[in-house]
Amino acid sequence: MNYKKLFSSGLALTTALVMLAACGSSGSSSTTAGSSGGGSTEAGSQSTAAASASESTGTAAQTSGDSSQETVSITLMQSKTEIQEDLQTVVDAYNALNTGVNVTLLGTSGDNFSTVLQSNFAADPASAPTIFTISGPGAAKFNDYMAPLDDTQASTLLADNMKALFTGADGKVNGLPMGVEGYGFIYNVDMFEQAGVDAASLTDIDKFVAALDTLSKVDGVTAPIGFAKENYFVFVHFFNWGTALDENYAADLTEVANGTKTLADIPAVQAWADALDQIAPYTNKGQVSYDEQVAGFSAGQYAMIHQGVWAQQVLDDNEVDFDYDFLMYPLEGNSKMPVGASTAYRVNNKASEAQQAGARQFLDWLITSEDGQNYSADLLNLIPPYEGIKAPTGKLTETVAKYAADGQTLDWTFNTDYPSGIDVDGAAAMQDYYNGKTDGAGLLQQLTEAWARASQ
Repeated sequence: MNYKKLFSSGLALTTALVMLAACGSSGSSSTTAGSSGGGSTEAGSQSTAAASASESTGTAAQTSGDSSQETVSITLMQSKTEIQEDLQTVVDAYNALNTGVNVTLLGTSGDNFSTVLQSNFAADPASAPTIFTISGPGAAKFNDYMAPLDDTQASTLLADNMKALFTGADGKVNGLPMGVEGYGFIYNVDMFEQAGVDAASLTDIDKFVAALDTLSKVDGVTAPIGFAKENYFVFVHFFNWGTALDENYAADLTEVANGTKTLADIPAVQAWADALDQIAPYTNKGQVSYDEQVAGFSAGQYAMIHQGVWAQQVLDDNEVDFDYDFLMYPLEGNSKMPVGASTAYRVNNKASEAQQAGARQFLDWLITSEDGQNYSADLLNLIPPYEGIKAPTGKLTETVAKYAADGQTLDWTFNTDYPSGIDVDGAAAMQDYYNGKTDGAGLLQQLTEAWARASQ
């Protein structure tokens, strides 16, 4: 697919990312595969889809101030801890519209999110969150609780190939993706220049490691690379470099799941483990939280952090006084960025009909209304996987868009081909590695065994 042609206008940012995320999740035929993370574009300016969105800008606004309408209370529980505080601001703004729907944002639990959510549904499905987010293979556990969302305005703005990723076995759309995201190493451009490190020259692991050694000598740097300890950050996203660089990852990972192949039998994954042995001494060993990781980068403690476009808002809030950008991990000479659709909003089909209707109303407001688009782009920094919807601005967003435009992308294999629960066992294995209990070879053996267990 030629993505350059899709970027002939600002509106094409959203279109290309929609197409890209859909194409990039084609490694599995599972209907729950996508259910799992440039410039600004104004809705309504260049497409009929945008015009359609603008016409519905305000299911919420149309009902504002109707005192005769009985208020319906719904709850929202989502997994992206980094936007929780800002999302509360959005929810407060929506509730102030007096639409007849009152939204309560429930606490999020990060790594334990899926387990907590599952406990909610096991206790009493009708009282579980009205709107919840879920992603990756773990979404299959909640298929029976997902209401159809075909009647939402937002679903009509999904491209056909993107819509297919969020369609259940019954042929109905059961999820509204939150955003399109990309990740890599976010590096301190100014620090690199001052240390005499040319980011563009880091085209293989040996050059990358040499740069880490140079950066380790910079005053104030406690570790050239900062990793966060949360499961997805310390293991899932980072391990994806190895699996995504395997051209036959779907078939190979199926064999690992079946016990007929080990992860070490996959050359790209073995290269990932070998490279980890080289870079580990230059990392913080994944011992800090996401907030601490980004704060450390902002303060100059790390020359780079392994993170994604979702960090843009935190970096903005931290008011960093240096230039920064994405650097790709040059594993096996790689120069591409992992890009994909992040988690998706779901509506609990065990909630009352009134609550389900209220949930759809809120989601349409959040995704398609002018105010909702502004909040999603400017506050939550979500790149929309919908046609004709406003995209955020920011250095990291622009870089994700450029990689997409150039077709320089890798799949999010964890959204399609990782077994449910491997994030927990994988993160534990990574901590064993960083604590010196095993080396790269032992880590792959530990991960292979965990993969087989999780696949049963």
